[in-house]
Amino acid sequence: IAKEVIEGPPQNLLESVAQKIAIATLTIHKEISAVRVKVGKPHVAIPGPLDYLGVEILRRRSDLTE
Repeated sequence: IAKEVIEGPPQNLLESVAQKIAIATLTIHKEISAVRVKVGKPHVAIPGPLDYLGVEILRRRSDLTE
């Protein structure tokens, strides 16, 4: 799922990538009630000693109906 999202249409925000992965996972795998997705981008245009810039989100199945 992550590979398909990452190789799909470009996203401007890491949050968008994480959200798409979470929604697809919950939609495809009905047995999963919650998913935590962590996305990191290794090469960022921010000065300083960074290994990567990333986001982590938690989505529950109940979030899909809201």
